Amino acid sequence: MIIRRDDPRTTPLPHIAPSVDGDTFREAMAQMAAPLTVLTCYAPDGRMCGLTVNAVCSVSLSPPMLLVCLNRANLSHDAVVGARELCLHVLEPGQQDLALRFASPVDRFRGLDVHPGLAPELTDVRLRVSCEPAGALDGGDHTILLARVVRVVSPDRRDGGGLVWHRRSAARVSPLRRLNDTIGEGLGATA
Repeated sequence: MIIRRDDPRTTPLPHIAPSVDGDTFREAMAQMAAPLTVLTCYAPDGRMCGLTVNAVCSVSLSPPMLLVCLNRANLSHDAVVGARELCLHVLEPGQQDLALRFASPVDRFRGLDVHPGLAPELTDVRLRVSCEPAGALDGGDHTILLARVVRVVSPDRRDGGGLVWHRRSAARVSPLRRLNDTIGEGLGATA
């Protein structure tokens, strides 16, 4: 279900003048690392759709859910929001080319090994999360899509690190073992 600003079921936010301009906010957010992922689905006409997404986070363990924020201006937006199943591909170092490909106006699937499941799965991406959309909310110039996780594919547990978007470029991250041991479970239930 998509809930838009003009939907009577939503509580309108009071009009508050922005305290910062868009460029200042964008610069501040560039300081935060965000996961680089590719989200795929089938459009209503059966064609494969996909886009690079960096606004993704876990929401719930019971039931397992995540959220994805989609730019309304993206050409794949409507297909993703209307899809019956989605596949989120979590990219690793060395897969920057996939992030760039799915952010560019090219034939995004050409030459890739794709498993045609309920959503297209890029088999060269080790960690894939299959989801069913569970609702959508208005997020200004983005749609906040909630998704229920139905399957996780990760053939091994090796940790090659992650690929993130930080300061407007791809960066590699690796776990800091000592810090993780110190913080323990304090970071949150789903992280």
